[in-house]
Amino acid sequence: MFRKLCTYLTLIAALAFPVAAAAQPEDAVQRALAWLASQQLPDGGFSNGFSEGSDIGTTADAIVAVLSGGGAPSTWTVDGRSPLDFLVNQAGSVHSPGGAAKVALAAEAAGLDPQSFGGVDLIAMISDGFDPATGYFGGGPFDSALCLIALSGAGEPLPQGALDGLLAGRLEDGSYSFNGDRTPGAGDSNTTALAVQALMAAGARDQVGPSLEYFRAAQNEDGGWTYQKPSAYGEATDANSTALVAQALLAAGEDLASWGNPLETLASLQVPSGAFIYNAATSAENALATIQAIPALAGVDYSDVAMLSAARPAAEADRSPGAGTLLAGVVVGVLVVLLTAAAWMARRRS
Repeated sequence: MFRKLCTYLTLIAALAFPVAAAAQPEDAVQRALAWLASQQLPDGGFSNGFSEGSDIGTTADAIVAVLSGGGAPSTWTVDGRSPLDFLVNQAGSVHSPGGAAKVALAAEAAGLDPQSFGGVDLIAMISDGFDPATGYFGGGPFDSALCLIALSGAGEPLPQGALDGLLAGRLEDGSYSFNGDRTPGAGDSNTTALAVQALMAAGARDQVGPSLEYFRAAQNEDGGWTYQKPSAYGEATDANSTALVAQALLAAGEDLASWGNPLETLASLQVPSGAFIYNAATSAENALATIQAIPALAGVDYSDVAMLSAARPAAEADRSPGAGTLLAGVVVGVLVVLLTAAAWMARRRS
């Protein structure tokens, strides 16, 4: 709880004082955001790097990344179009619960209503996608985790059996597989990381222990993670997996220092342009890796979605000198009071 509060206060302070944040040009998050801005397409969205044109899921993730780094997606415009504009315009083309969950998370992070986003009730689409027979939303644990996170972030009740359905998909080693395959070794770090964040968002902290043990067993010597171990496709640390697992650890309240500081390993995959590469064996700037790395490096996990929207009004406040001075005084006062209270509570619990 103390870590979460400190994260909230730090983000609010950064949002309230953007000049101070911008004064750190070598900061990994800000450099990554600068590169990401250069990749924005004329319709306001972002490509996944595998196909032409903007991709809905990638753009939704980019919105969360921008907000995690203290930016305002509404101000990221190309030809007058922002990523939020693109997502609103494309909301009607979403037809899967997992896709709806990604868009809903972006809406929630931006402080918008996922029940009325681009004329679509994303929450209803997610809920309707739950299959009581399998206990999953969509195609398995990966989609289910996204859906549970989105519903929890919106403050919506979970369908009966949804949490048990996700837990039933856990393999003996503590991992989860993308599609629910329970063959030993089928689990992967990415799905498991999302599952841990879903369990934390749903208040099931007591259920994440086996997955944390899996992360320990699957961690590479350099402090990072690969998609799957063992794997015939290579086991080198990659940015996406390391970022997702780091987010899961943050959500679970883990001290990353006791995990070999995986964020340092993640930062080592950033190239001079500000972009991230997939792994050390590659050299190509990777949009998906960059978008995934930003929230992790900013200390934001998927259970922090509500915090992002709560911090947004401070970032978009009037910047006139008088208002800025008043805002500074108010924010500093609030930070002092809340940090003092948080420290007192932490001492009482120790």
